[in-house]
Amino acid sequence: MMPIQFAVLASGSRGNAALIQAGGAGLLIDAGLPPRTIAKRLASVDSAWERIASVLLTHTHGDHVNNSVLHWMTRQKVALVCHEGHRSALTRFSGFQALEKSRLVRSYQESPFLSLTGLRVDPVRLHHDGGPTYGFRIDGKTERRGRWVSVGYVADTGTWTTDMVEALADVDLLGVEFNHDVMLQRNSGRAPALIARVLGDRGHLSNGQAAEFVVAVLERSKPGTVRHLVLLHLSQECNRPELAETAAQSAVRLSGRRAAVHAALQNSAFPDVRVPPNRRQPTVVRPSLTARTGLMSLAG
Repeated sequence: MMPIQFAVLASGSRGNAALIQAGGAGLLIDAGLPPRTIAKRLASVDSAWERIASVLLTHTHGDHVNNSVLHWMTRQKVALVCHEGHRSALTRFSGFQALEKSRLVRSYQESPFLSLTGLRVDPVRLHHDGGPTYGFRIDGKTERRGRWVSVGYVADTGTWTTDMVEALADVDLLGVEFNHDVMLQRNSGRAPALIARVLGDRGHLSNGQAAEFVVAVLERSKPGTVRHLVLLHLSQECNRPELAETAAQSAVRLSGRRAAVHAALQNSAFPDVRVPPNRRQPTVVRPSLTARTGLMSLAG
């Protein structure tokens, strides 16, 4: 049984992008880097722009969407999949206007849908000051009769909820924002307004908050799931990889589980994880065409 590839191409305040590849065409979550940088990072994990079918957008902050990459996507015929609530902010980008003229913009709502690559995507509403912000539960398989692999992706949220826990229970790989250490944030010398924003309920998760979220997901998940834990969006000024990893490993131990912990990087593609299928199967859903969005919605 072939694994699904999950690779973080960049994670942090200077740009974010992650790859999910399920055998054929690939999906990028966010594209907050110049196109040539993304090309180099894709090559480093044995992929390429030619293998990317679409970019799935979490929100419209500049470290998650890049105007030059939108123009590149138009030339490469790569679709942008964004929430309806993102459109008003995206219209300021000439690259977005070019994508719209080329009919390469698709939209999603707060219900599951099939991506252009056949992955099942369930948007998860997050709490962030970047306008509508979403994480995702993504389910896919590399073979028609193969078993499913589930990936959870949650970055840029100031708090977590039980709804988020329920949505991400039983994933095989969980990516969670471990943005800052609270004491390093408070003592950073940053402007008080910025510190208050980061620490607020619509800012970013601290190591402690993220660890609590991980514990809640693990307690809600079946044995043998959540085999990989990826730490996302670490602050270069107000966090340290070892601090985030210690908090994450403590959460895993507290739950009596085992999981490989990986701290994502800003300046290079890491981690690059191949996740083999699990023995369990997800809830069966029935796809139905939604003409308005140009995507396949899922009726449960």
